[in-house]
Amino acid sequence: MRILFAMAALVALVGCGSNASVEFGMNDETLLDGAAGDLRMRVLRVEVPEGGDYITAWEGLEYVQVELQTDDFVSITNGYEDIEPRTYSNVRVTVDSLTHIQQTVTTSLIDTAITFVAQAFTPIVISDGDELKLVVAISAEIWFDEDSVRIIPGHEPFENAALRIYYDY
Repeated sequence: MRILFAMAALVALVGCGSNASVEFGMNDETLLDGAAGDLRMRVLRVEVPEGGDYITAWEGLEYVQVELQTDDFVSITNGYEDIEPRTYSNVRVTVDSLTHIQQTVTTSLIDTAITFVAQAFTPIVISDGDELKLVVAISAEIWFDEDSVRIIPGHEPFENAALRIYYDY
């Protein structure tokens, strides 16, 4: 009986998958310190690719306010989430509202759910035991016109969003 129990414990240990911890966040990834205001959105989900589909890495209801023209990390997940160690080339993010805020003026940009993919410039290798911050750089200068406070005609919100490893300096 002891041998059977020991073998079952060994199989359970060997069968345990490895994992890594990732905190997902956003920024606008520019080094300018402009007065262009903030983009505020409600994030519903962050998904990572698995096979030919995506699986949910985090799901909730998180308001995220990203200052335009800065590279500050704003957390979506408010802590680390366990994900499978492997190479990631993108993440998929779902938001259901987007507004521009400048001082006391708030302008609605979208009020429906949209899903966008943030692509990594080079694949990001996440190894067993890693604890990383991954940032979705929203690239607002490409799709948002701060002068007219609207999405640039012919462009989509979060167009050319990028996925990066965020380093605290």
